[in-house]
Amino acid sequence: MSLVFFWLASGWHVLLLLLSTTIDWRSGNSIHASSDKRVRKRWLMISLITNLSLLSIFKYLDFLIRSFNLAALKISNSPGLDELGLALPVGISFYTFQTMSYTIDIYRRKTVPYQSFVDFGCYASFFPQLVAGPIVRADDFKTQLDRPMSYNSANIKIGLTLIVYGLFKKIVFADNLALHANQIFTEGEHLGNIGLIWWASLCFGIQIYCDFSAYTNIALGSARLLGISLPENFKTPYAATSPQDFWRRWHISLSTWLRDYLYIPLGGSRHGQRVMLFALMTTMILGGLWHGASWNFVIWGLVHGLLLVGHRFLSKLNLVEKLFINFKTGSTIISWIITQYLVFLTWLIFRIEDVGVLFESMKTFVGIGGYFDFSEFMLFLPEIKLLTFALAVIFIIGHGFSGRFGGFVYQLSKQRSIAWGLTVGLMISVMYFLQPAESVDFIYFRF
Repeated sequence: MSLVFFWLASGWHVLLLLLSTTIDWRSGNSIHASSDKRVRKRWLMISLITNLSLLSIFKYLDFLIRSFNLAALKISNSPGLDELGLALPVGISFYTFQTMSYTIDIYRRKTVPYQSFVDFGCYASFFPQLVAGPIVRADDFKTQLDRPMSYNSANIKIGLTLIVYGLFKKIVFADNLALHANQIFTEGEHLGNIGLIWWASLCFGIQIYCDFSAYTNIALGSARLLGISLPENFKTPYAATSPQDFWRRWHISLSTWLRDYLYIPLGGSRHGQRVMLFALMTTMILGGLWHGASWNFVIWGLVHGLLLVGHRFLSKLNLVEKLFINFKTGSTIISWIITQYLVFLTWLIFRIEDVGVLFESMKTFVGIGGYFDFSEFMLFLPEIKLLTFALAVIFIIGHGFSGRFGGFVYQLSKQRSIAWGLTVGLMISVMYFLQPAESVDFIYFRF
């Protein structure tokens, strides 16, 4: 049924998923069955080359051709190449990383193969998280499949709560705030107004979090209905007090994957500063490129790499702690402000593909040549202003309470039926009345 779901969403691209699944299944069994290091490595390479080749061809080949043609313009009489126009298969970045981790873990002898091809196929194509994650480790999924499945009313209640909560975040917060971010960045006017740029950055930061975490909630809820628990992917990222802390809270399944299968194998922090710098920057640049075939994602990864490197060196100096040696709360607040300022600056890079608009927006964001005109600010925004302002304030307060107390969805699901039904019904009613005229696709469907 997961394959049927994928076929309905992506057509013939289901064959790519089947190919990847079959190759990784065969490779995993062959790696586990052999004690010959050369044979084991050969099958591992077959798995990695197959997966990375499919990802490179369908996601990055046209990007490389565009980049080559752009460079060729600098050289007289250089012929350009025609783009292939390949459609991006839905969820290819997610299921590629997921099945690659399976064969790598078997090669490292951290896990054993699935006994059933059907079970492994279910892991590779499990429909709730197939399209946009979270990226699940094979061992965690296998452990749950090995347990007897039975009806559980608690799972049904938690699952439905997660789904409604995810839809609420998507429709009410993400889609409404997207209207303001799109108006400012798409029009590309008044980019010198620091109020507009800061507001657009805030709107997009809230949008992308509510959009992506909403899909994750829906995926977790759908899986719970079937008795499967998927890992949490977010932990109040806008409460982070350092770049490192941010990546421990944002897209956790990807950041831990990059750490375990890229950063540590490249040397990590075990072999001196040079190796650490190389491993960290390579990991973040490739992590940025994983998000999309565009130079702004490469720059986004590069900047986050620089922020992580800068934090590692500056944290050794303890500058903020020394300034607030007798006031620890002040140290935390300053660290939080600096971190969030830099994070929302990087969201400009993530959102804006037009280089001219991007650099103009970044200059204004940091106060270079910018100005503030409140009248222009109010006139330029879409008609629905007060609602969007109110939603931003509600999100900020709610995010703060979530970081402090957490577990709202799970606490709600434990309430008695009347209280639970009234709350869920209220959320559905708010969705109905506050849904924008234009729906917006989930952002991470593009990756």
